[in-house]
Amino acid sequence: MNLGKGKQRGVFARMARNVGWLAGSRGFIGILSIAYLAIAARALGPKRFGEFALVLTYGQLIANVVQFQSWKGVIRFGAAHLAAGNRDGLARLFGFTATLDAASTIVGTAIAVGGVELAAPILHWPAELRLPAAVFGCIVLLASGGTPSGMLRLFDRFDLQAFTEAIGPIVRFAGSAVAWAAGWPTVGFLAVWGAATILQTLAQWIAVVAIHGSRLTFGRAAFMQALRENRRLWRFMIQTNLSNSLGLFWMQLGTLAVGAVSGPVQAGGFRIANRIAKGLVKPVETITRALYPELARLIATNDHLTARKVLTRLTWIAAALALTAVLIIGLAGATILRLIAGESFEFAHGFLFLLSIAAAIDLVGFALEPFHSAHGRSGRILRSRAIGAALYGVLLALLLPTIGPEGAALASVAASSVIFAQLALSTRQILSRQLANAGAVSREQAQANDQGYGQ
Repeated sequence: MNLGKGKQRGVFARMARNVGWLAGSRGFIGILSIAYLAIAARALGPKRFGEFALVLTYGQLIANVVQFQSWKGVIRFGAAHLAAGNRDGLARLFGFTATLDAASTIVGTAIAVGGVELAAPILHWPAELRLPAAVFGCIVLLASGGTPSGMLRLFDRFDLQAFTEAIGPIVRFAGSAVAWAAGWPTVGFLAVWGAATILQTLAQWIAVVAIHGSRLTFGRAAFMQALRENRRLWRFMIQTNLSNSLGLFWMQLGTLAVGAVSGPVQAGGFRIANRIAKGLVKPVETITRALYPELARLIATNDHLTARKVLTRLTWIAAALALTAVLIIGLAGATILRLIAGESFEFAHGFLFLLSIAAAIDLVGFALEPFHSAHGRSGRILRSRAIGAALYGVLLALLLPTIGPEGAALASVAASSVIFAQLALSTRQILSRQLANAGAVSREQAQANDQGYGQ
């Protein structure tokens, strides 16, 4: 019993250290994010900021659809190799995920360039934004691979992760300040965002290869051996890619749909409201990034009891934070919008409140997805997100044309509720099965001991 408590304290101690690094980074990033968002909104005004937001969302949507969540694969399968001291297996796994990142970038770039002419009239882009939109989409794809981020987390180098993650926001803040002072057009702000994305990704690769000394093995033979060594790797990568794409479905498709139906001004307000609402979840995402490697280690060593206690404690903490966040947005949402983006964006208060409720639901269930991923249950995550995305699409089509952006926000609340309910039920089933298995093992041990005493 004391050993179990000691192990729990060890898990929480490592998480506290890692959360300390990430929380400091996230707090710094959060302040800068609000600052550069405010600068862009005030410099461009509602209409041009809406066009800017639609271009950003277009590139990010394509990246999220085609890019694999390679950092999750690195942690899920790398934890076992790391525990066994299998450095060659790790190098092959890293080469495999990096290859997937590169392949999906090529596919996504073709989609980004080819889709601009189709998207431009639907999203009300002026002619001068079509080429920049295609270029920006390519830049986002070139810099969206998750392998180096996963490697840093796997090796418990959250300090390097924190430093490299801060580079992008610093460049955006400094660049947007220069763009505002110089009176740059929308294209100038897109150039700043693209440069920040590239520099952050380069910093992560430098950190993991040059500083930490990690290595990657490429080639067809290494690729095939990685598949043999990591059972169900392909299945895991495909399922996590699909579930992530569906998870970001309403954030990005919602903004694009609002822009198509209601115009760039409403889309800009919806984007700001969504970013502020998602900001409620950002601090707890810090814990998620530290939680997932810990859960993966516990499951790899079959310590399900500690994993369950960690999950339960963090879920209660998240529920208290979620309630507090919704109350703050409900009471001061208009003031927050005015302070960040100016009086011209106060019209977004209504859907900011609804989106904060959806974000709060995600916040309560933040630990459920890494819990399932650590158990190799990525299929259940995919199923829950597919059902949530289907519901969101139906409600978006029904409500957006009739009640505007508030309809898209209501659809987000409904989808988040459905996803949370499914993952919570699945988590309960996993925990019940583990408890039953533990009881069966205890009974077998007791019977064995009785037989031994009888002899």
